[in-house]
Order: sequence, then C-alpha cells, then structure tokens
Amino acid sequence: PAKGFVQSSPFVNITTMGGARTSANWQTQLQYPGTAHPVNSPFDFSFRAVAPFDSLLPNADAASRGFIVSGFQSADGLSRCIIDELPTQPIQSLAELQNWNLRSDNPIPPFCFNIVGNSDATPLIPANTVFNYPPTRPPAGQELQYDDFYCANHLLFDDWFASSIAPKSANLGVPASSATSKKTFTDFVSGKNPLPNRAYLPIKADAAAAKTTAGADGLFAQYASKAGAWKSIASRIEVEGMFNVNSTSVKAWRALLGHARDQKIPYVIPTGNTLSDKQDYAFSHFSVAGDVEAKSIGTSGQFSTCAEFAGYRKLTGPVLDRFAEEIVNQVRARGPFLSLSEFVNRQLTYGNLALAGTIQAALNTLANDNSTNPYSVIQAGSTKVDLANLPFSARAGYSYPAAAEGYSAYGLPGWTRQADVLRPIAPILSARDDTFTIRAYGDARDNSGNITARATCEAVVRRTRNFVDPADAADITTQPKSAANLNFGRRYEIISFRWLNNSEI
Repeated sequence: PAKGFVQSSPFVNITTMGGARTSANWQTQLQYPGTAHPVNSPFDFSFRAVAPFDSLLPNADAASRGFIVSGFQSADGLSRCIIDELPTQPIQSLAELQNWNLRSDNPIPPFCFNIVGNSDATPLIPANTVFNYPPTRPPAGQELQYDDFYCANHLLFDDWFASSIAPKSANLGVPASSATSKKTFTDFVSGKNPLPNRAYLPIKADAAAAKTTAGADGLFAQYASKAGAWKSIASRIEVEGMFNVNSTSVKAWRALLGHARDQKIPYVIPTGNTLSDKQDYAFSHFSVAGDVEAKSIGTSGQFSTCAEFAGYRKLTGPVLDRFAEEIVNQVRARGPFLSLSEFVNRQLTYGNLALAGTIQAALNTLANDNSTNPYSVIQAGSTKVDLANLPFSARAGYSYPAAAEGYSAYGLPGWTRQADVLRPIAPILSARDDTFTIRAYGDARDNSGNITARATCEAVVRRTRNFVDPADAADITTQPKSAANLNFGRRYEIISFRWLNNSEI
C-alpha cells in the first residue's frame, strides 16, 4: 500500500527484490533483514493468464499506443502521460527542480519522486527523524535511508536561488545573438529587458553604473562573467516586495496565491503544443503541461476524465480563499519559521505536523473537505490506501504508517502539490523582513515624578546590503574581518521619520 509518487518513483530501475540476504554486513541490509520484504520494492507486479480474445488482453488506440497509469484499457487508461520535464529554458525558481530526478539510480528506498519543493513524509522512516538504519546500526553518518524531501529542501532553500541570468533558449525563437548570458545580464542592468524572473531588479548602483562609460559590459565582466560569480551574484539583485512566510494575514496570502491572472497555459496535444485561453489561478507541474485543464475533456486518453490525471489544475476563487485560511492556520501551528527550509519542510515530530510541510498540509486539508476538494474526480479514479482497514499482515511493517495513507494517483500531474504552488512564488519568499517600523517613546518629569512633556516618534528603517563598517565589501563570500561587522552585520537606512500625535498612538 502506497501513496502515489511518495514511495513509487516511475524512474526507478530496480524492478525485482531478489532473494533474501543472509550477510550480517550492515551495508547489505536495508530496513528489514531481507530484501524480499515488499516494503523494499518500488512497485507491485501481478500476473494472470489470459485466453485468446480475452477483454484484458493489451489493446491500443488508433496510433498503436497502449494504455497506462490510470488503467490498461481504452475505458480507463491514458495513451500518454507526461510525468517529468527537461528544462526548455533556464529555471527561474528552485521549485522547478522538482522535475530533477535527484535519486537517479540509487537502489535504496524510499523510492520517492518530485523531491525538491515537496515535503511529504515517507512511511519507511520514523516521523521524528530524517534517516533510518538497519537492525545492525551503521557508524554515525553512514545510514542508508534518508528522507530525501527534507534533506534536499534543507540544503537548497536557504543557500541557493535561481537568478535566471543564463543563455536564453534559441529553441524558443530567440535569435542566437540575443541568447547569451551577457545579453541577458546587460539588458537587465540597462533596463532594456527584465530577467526571465521578473521579480528581480538590479541594485540602484548597478542601474546607475550601466549608464556610464564602462556601462553594462563592464558590470558583466566585473560581477557576472567570472568563474566564482555564482557565489556573489545575489548581492547585485533586489526584490521589491519580498513576502515573509511568517505572515498571518489571510488577505496577504490570498493575494500571493492569486497572483496568476489572465494567463495562457501552454499544454501538449497529440500533434504538438498549444496555448489555452486566458484564465486565472492555474497550477502546473511543468512549464508545458501534459494536457488541458483537469475537469476538461482531454486528449491524453479516450475517456472523458483523462485530463484529471495528465493535465494541469485550476483552483477557483473560493478554493483559494480557503487555501489562504488554511496556510495561515498552519503558520500559526508551526511558526515562527527561522528559515525558508523550515517553512517548506515538515516538522520532525509526531501527528499532522510531521506528515507534510506548511503548504502541502493546507492542500491536504482542502482535499479532505467536500466543499473545497479539487481532487474528487481523480480520487474516484484511483485506489485509496487506508491502513487502518487493512489486516496487519498487509500493512507492510511501516515505520510511519500514516505517511502511506492517501490515494494511488497522488503526485500525478493533475494532483497539485506543494512544489507546484511554490514554483512561481519561491523567488520572492523570505523568512524575515528587511523593512521595519520602529516606534520610540520618551517623557520628561518634574521633581515629583509628574510628566511634564511626552513625545512619540516613528521611523521606517531598511536593512541594506552594505556592512556597518565599509572596510568589508558587501559581496564578500567569507566572514567579515571588521569587529563591528561581526557584531552588527549589515547597515540600516532610515527611510522615513515622523513625530506622532496622541490620536495615532
């Protein structure tokens, strides 16, 4: 029993379990003493004999394609299902790395898929930890089974970002002369064209320098073309209006989730690619979706609900309203988050907080409410895993059984997951604010302690890229040398200052 791609990666090359191992060497052991245990296999296979003209014999569509994923006949199977994507253009968000097959040919379970940006717990590892070990515990640091979701997000989301300063794809109709990294960067700092990731702006100093004699070419040579530029390029970029994931404003979250308005969604049809009409609130695994919007009649199969499995998902306004409310509920239950990876990942505890990260937990709540469930049709066409109703012998001896409960279609393109939501918004998320409103109060008293005068002021301050002591460059990739910078870090600027009257306090 398994919850879709959380435990069954379609790219796993290990298709048989082999014989039981007898060696006492821990390196040949997995979670259980023998590899013949079904928990160590990514898939279940069943075989049956069929007679000539049996209705269960493999059949095909007019193009000689068989039927897969949701069934094996024309009445319930897909003739195609895109489940992964090679980038067609430079990535703009870390969440796009969900399509990177991070585990490659790793023969050790859990065999999960769409790892980066998602946060589902695996049933093979205890709820309160990120690794597992065989009965004979290995040396520290040499455990074999890891929660790949948790580890990948922890390593990536606080130390890396996708600048989108990269060669543009000539396959998308970009002239070769305009497809270079240099052209992308110089147009960016000169204000001619934004980066593919339009949330990013050049710092004011670079925008001004681009107009000088050295110009944008000089900035590219100094900051973007050197071998180590990837370490410091973030210091040349600003975001106007970062969003703090610790926000408990339902309106703010609703505005963020509803950013995609009047969008044309590219998707695949049997003869190539096409675009949808303008629409709101679409979420997709891919830059080019595998079929039309879920709930529409698709082209990936011969049954009316095929797009539920292969297409992209569009959420309605009322569903987004509830989604924003549930995210705030999760933030209140889990926060404050000290890092982005804390927000993205599940918590290493027990109960619902350990099952998934903040956004995925909110999506799961929608799926369990009949009034907001966007997955009712795809759920009806898949198998539900409910371990409580299975005999003990069929529960697979999971370390964390609750993580296996759900539906077999979970993770297919039509089932929106956390990484799909993060893909467009991850570049502007932050676990802290850089702009603060500070108020200060003071009063004067006479010898008797009576207040003779009082005053309240308000200042808006903003953290900058520069250190308090300019002896250290803003874009150094090592610890600062100045004692003042080690103690106080980056410089703050006063954006505004005013005195408040009593009615404003």
